[in-house]
Amino acid sequence: MINQYEVPAYIEDHIPALKKALHQFPAIFHIYDTVGCFSEYTDRQLREQNFPVAGRCLQLAGKLYERGNEVVRGAITRVFVPALSKVPLGDAVNRIRIYGLIPDAIYGLYIQQQLIYNGNR
Repeated sequence: MINQYEVPAYIEDHIPALKKALHQFPAIFHIYDTVGCFSEYTDRQLREQNFPVAGRCLQLAGKLYERGNEVVRGAITRVFVPALSKVPLGDAVNRIRIYGLIPDAIYGLYIQQQLIYNGNR
């Protein structure tokens, strides 16, 4: 089980581009800051339609949710998924592409958040 202190290193191992960003604050003690940084990077990749990198980020988020302890799962649920839900989906092709990238572990959470986010517009 991955705990909140292991998350920054776990993300860095899988997404080396985030190494510098994660070291700008004491992320090892701030799981929500760490996941926030990770979600911003994922958001940027999706908006730029860099789907190979975005797909790796989404798979990593799914693994963190599946293998994480309660604190890690909570951070993915409260920070990552809401940020993901705010990414504009664009046309039908991009929508299908993005939906296809979201791992099963967080897909249900994503759909719930989409309903909440789109219901408040």
